[in-house]
Amino acid sequence: MKNPTTYSEWLDCFDAVKEGTRDSEVIESVQKGSLVLSAGVAGRFATHLSDVIQFRIKKASDKFSRAMQTCGGDLNLLSTTLLALRKEFKFLIKFVQLPVLPKGDIDILVKAIKEQADQMQKSLEDTCAKNDRTGTLVSIIKRNKVNSLEDL
Repeated sequence: MKNPTTYSEWLDCFDAVKEGTRDSEVIESVQKGSLVLSAGVAGRFATHLSDVIQFRIKKASDKFSRAMQTCGGDLNLLSTTLLALRKEFKFLIKFVQLPVLPKGDIDILVKAIKEQADQMQKSLEDTCAKNDRTGTLVSIIKRNKVNSLEDL
């Protein structure tokens, strides 16, 4: 994938992130990309970037929900699914570290992604606490937190 230098090339990278099939290639490419963020371009760029982040979070959340419905009590599958969700949040945090963005904007995006992960973790714990008589599910969810993103 070509290192993006025009708005159009950045949109191609965003589309590739939405596809989710070339994540490592896209990360490598965007980290070497450049773009002059003029007044008109900056707003559209930020909107597209935000859309990509929300799309990937929703896609990961939907995939997680489907896996939870079909895991049938398989605790290993539950752990694997939680780790995949965490990996998605880590990818997004890495993805938004774009050299074309000011550090303040990157910090805002990272904070928003981490807050989303925190909300998801809390929701999982609260939901399972109500329905898990043995405490096994809650224990697995707490040991495999989707918001354990500190090694970034």
